[in-house]
Parts: sequence; structure tokens; C-alpha cells
Amino acid sequence: MMLKTLLPRIEQRYALAGSIFGAFLPTICLGADQLLRDSAQASLFGFSAPTATALALMPIFFGVGFYQIGRSKAQLVDELTQRRQTEQLLTHEAHHDRLTGLANRFCLERDIQAVVEAEASSRLALLLIDLDRFKFVNDSLGHDAGDQLLSAIGERLRSALSATARVYRLGGDEFVVTIPGRPSQGKVENACRTVCELFEAPFELRHGRVASGCSIGVTFMEPGDTTMSELLKRADLALYEAKETHGSGFRFFDAALAARVQARAAIEHDLARALAANEFFLEYQPIVGVESRAVRGFEALLRWRHPEKGRIMPDVFIPAAEKTGLILPLGNWVVREACREAATWPAPAGVAVNVVGDQFKDRAFVDYVKTCLAEAGLAPGRLTVEVTESVFSVDEKVIRESLGELREHGVRVALDDFGIGFSSINNLRAFPIDQLKIDRSFARAMMESKRDADLVDIILKLGQTFQVTTTVEGIESESQLDFIRQRGASEAQGYLISGPVAAPDVPAFLVRPADRLSA
Repeated sequence: MMLKTLLPRIEQRYALAGSIFGAFLPTICLGADQLLRDSAQASLFGFSAPTATALALMPIFFGVGFYQIGRSKAQLVDELTQRRQTEQLLTHEAHHDRLTGLANRFCLERDIQAVVEAEASSRLALLLIDLDRFKFVNDSLGHDAGDQLLSAIGERLRSALSATARVYRLGGDEFVVTIPGRPSQGKVENACRTVCELFEAPFELRHGRVASGCSIGVTFMEPGDTTMSELLKRADLALYEAKETHGSGFRFFDAALAARVQARAAIEHDLARALAANEFFLEYQPIVGVESRAVRGFEALLRWRHPEKGRIMPDVFIPAAEKTGLILPLGNWVVREACREAATWPAPAGVAVNVVGDQFKDRAFVDYVKTCLAEAGLAPGRLTVEVTESVFSVDEKVIRESLGELREHGVRVALDDFGIGFSSINNLRAFPIDQLKIDRSFARAMMESKRDADLVDIILKLGQTFQVTTTVEGIESESQLDFIRQRGASEAQGYLISGPVAAPDVPAFLVRPADRLSA
């Protein structure tokens, strides 16, 4: 140890060893010479001058030679050390996320595989975390801000959970937390609450302060699990449910959720076949003038006549259609069918169809609507396109241009379900709107709460200010109808007037006297 301290380099220690060895060789030669000579006076001087010089220089020769050997070994050791360090660095980088420094997907897969191969009775808990509003941060503040946010979140997760769990970043805005052993559901719930609390305080970025939330899907390792994918699939399904609730929250995967997922998968599987088999049909709910009760038009409502499950309502299959992309052909079918059937009604009765954001992403959609009107022979003014405010998040420029072009063609535009979600006056200013439809939830609430009554009054006044028609949905009693009449509503829709009417019954409904238009 002392030698390594005095001579830290390998070649130095080799040179010393060579010099010592070189010093011993002349001594051995002298001893041998003494033994072989008869005369005791024989000495070094018995050697020739060259031989004596060579023997005297032996320590230097061997020191230099050993130094070169030591230098070669040192170089080899350095190369091996650098190779080991490079391998360790590559292994670390292969199993860790460069942005956050957290373990990555490959590391998670390796760790779970190790648990599986250990054949222990592990009931590891896996938390799949997805960020809220991350796309908004990326789009509004730039990808640098998004990277800063991910790094900050990774640091909070690591600081809060590293003692009891391991944190991974899968990629994008998804993180995973694993809790080893056999944690109780209560312990996992506490971990989920801890994660949610980490998002309560805003994140200080170079671009400013940013608030974010999270949704968490939770699952436990089951005896039959053999891969990471099985756990992530269940956690992802639970995450999908968690994201349905507003704000940060978590959801455990369980049998009830699995049953819903299976039912949803069956719906998704049947959708494509149903469209080709003409199992969809439309019903029409009347919209009447508040003062006259005369029918002004109908809202087209999509239904599914399933050969085994019977009648299926849109709230069951529309989410599946949006997820699978079938909402585009299905939505286009609704437009074409509604135009075709409305063309058989006496003018000026019109029809309103609901259109989703994905349809506007298709730049050919506006031309498709024009084609449907022309083929059916329906005047553009008798068609109303209903959109919810969520459509404005698709692409503001595309939506504004599409709605503007439809209006220029004569098609009316209605803003549906106004008053819920993120209703914004700016949308009334920025987008071409002809009609406001107040969500049905207000119809009952306005009769029970002064605050909701005042909200309805405000919305109706907004309609008057922006000079658009106002329609209140969900009217089921005369008192509700009188309430909105006194506050200046233009139209009403609901079961007081009529429930949805089958397509063949619409012509007969149109000729009914106004005083008979009730449930």
C-alpha cells in the first residue's frame, strides 16, 4: 500500500522492480566468479572492462526494460478501465431517461422480468401516471418548456417516493411508479395521494409558472403475469377511467372495470360490421318556437339496432366510434341520411345534425356536406350543423374556416350544450354562430336554484347581445316553458313537446296542431 502511495503509476513500480533485479544480477555473477576461481584475491577487477561496465549498468537496463513492460500493462489496464466505464455508461444510458435521469421503459421491463423469474410471491403494485395539459404546455410555451416540466415532475416524484418505490419514465408524458413486495391497497392509495399532492403546487419554469395535474391507473402483479406489457395494459385501462374525472385522481383496475372494458371492446368490434349492415337509423326530436309552439325543425339523433343487444343509445357507442376512427364514416352517414329524409318534409322545417371535431379534421368535409345537400335537393338554410365547444380545441383556424364556408353556403351553425364545460364568450365572438343551445341540465336546475336561474338568464341575454337564436333543451313542464318564455328564449326542445320521433312519423307530426304538441 505504501509502495502504491510512493509510486502510484504501474510503470514506476515495474521500473523499480527491474532496477532491483538488475542490481541482483551483478551480485550473482560476482559470487559465481569467486566460487570458480582458485585464488581468493580474484575480484571484480578480474572481469574485462566491457564486462564490468555491462554488469554495472544492469540495474539501468532492467529498470528501463521493466518500465516499458509496465507502461504497456498500464496502457492495457487504462484501455480495459475505459472500456468498462464505457460499457457501464452505455448500460446506464440504455436503462435511464436522458432528460429526467429516471429509469426508463427498458429498465422497467428488466426489473419486472427479474421479479417474474424470482418466482417469489410478489404482488408488486404498478402506478401508471399521465400528465394533464402537457400538450397545452408544449404547444403554447414550446418544447423546451415541456422538457423543463418533465424534469421538474421527475425530480418531485424521485424526491417523494425514492425511499419506498422506484420511479420510471416511459416516454412522452407518462411515468411509472412500482412499489415492491406485497403492498396493501391502503399503502398504494397513500402513494397515489402523495403523487396527486405533488401537482398541487405550480411548477416554476424559465418560461413562467405552469400548473399541471395527473391521472393514475393502478394495478397489482397477478400470479399469471409474465411480462411488463400485461401490467401496463391493465394500468392503462384504469388510467383511461381515471382521466374521465376532472382534476388529479387515480383508479384501480378491478373486475368491474374489466367487464366494462370487455363490453366496450365488443362494441368496438361490432361497430364496423353494423355500419356495413345498415343497423344504424335516425330519430328526430322536434324543436319549436317558444311563443307559437310551431315546429321549426328537428334534431337528428343516431340510434343502433343491434341484432343481439337490441337498441343501443349513442352514449354507449359514440366514444367507441371516436376511439376507433369510425366516427368519420358514421358521422358522414348521419349527414347524408338526415339531408335525404329532411328533403321529404315540407319547407321550411329543417334538420340539425351533430358534428364532432374529427370530422372537421377532414378538409373534404365541407364539400361533402355541400354534396349531400345537392344530392338530396335540400336547401342549405334547412340544415343546421351543431357543434360543442370542444370542437374549437381541434384547430382554431380550420374550424373557423370550415364553419365560415358552411355559413357562406347557407348552412346554419349552432353551439350545442352551451353552459357546461369551458363555455367562453370569446367563442361567440371568434366563430360564426347562428344559434345557442343551452344544455338540458339547466332546465331542471333553473327551477330549483336562483343561481342556475340567473345563469340561464345571463346566457339568454348573451344570445340577444350577439343576435343569435337561443334554444333551451330538456324542457319537460309548462312551468319550465313559461320560465324561458319570460326571459326571451327563442326555441324549446324536450319531452314537453315530444320525445324523438321515428323518421316515417315526422310528416304526420308536422301537421299536428301546435296545441297538441306535448308528450
